[in-house]
Amino acid sequence: VNLITGKLFKEFGDLVRNVARDDAVRVLVVRSANEHFWLAHLDVNSILNEVKPPEDRGEILNEWHSNMEVLRNMPKATIAVLTGRVGGGGHEFALNFDMRFGVYGATKICQMEVPLGIIPGGGACVNLRRVLGAARAMEVVLSGDDIDAEQAERWGLLNRCFQDKQQLEAHLEGLLWRLCRWPNEAIRCAKAALLASERMPHTEALKENLMLFYKSLRGPEARPRMQKFLREGGQTVN
Repeated sequence: VNLITGKLFKEFGDLVRNVARDDAVRVLVVRSANEHFWLAHLDVNSILNEVKPPEDRGEILNEWHSNMEVLRNMPKATIAVLTGRVGGGGHEFALNFDMRFGVYGATKICQMEVPLGIIPGGGACVNLRRVLGAARAMEVVLSGDDIDAEQAERWGLLNRCFQDKQQLEAHLEGLLWRLCRWPNEAIRCAKAALLASERMPHTEALKENLMLFYKSLRGPEARPRMQKFLREGGQTVN
């Protein structure tokens, strides 16, 4: 069922850190070779091995949260192709991608921790509220119920859903073609500006947005691209 094991956990960390610093990688796309499970929950045996869980809040992020922050903030686009069941920690992993796509009748999402007597510990309680708002996040976490593809799309857990995998891959091919054509600096600055709106007060985020606009303008491709746009009639009726 594609459980998150210690080995897979380490591979995740190595993957996101290597991709984040590799300038040759333009977009990170994660699929599953298992058509029924994109990624399930953390192996419950590993949770049971926590004989004496800590009683105090840590001062620094643990390894999981540190890796997820690297994934969420890496200066390039990230896409999760969720064509099967996504549960528990697997969904917490998926929530850190920039974009998530699914398939009607195949994609199912579930935070199944509360029925087991625990809560999501990998970030869902924070990130679901950011994506869904408080009331819907409460429903997802407290109910432990499945969210089908249609509902996930309506609520914004998925960017889009498609009738089948072929349609999804066709859309993804066009999206990747566009993302890989745009200047790296513009992608980096746009993503940084969008994320700044989450961690800064409104007026500070506006200042950050403007600073990043000017940074993108200093990029090597900005002026040549705008000049080409004008030469080709980008601001004329015809």
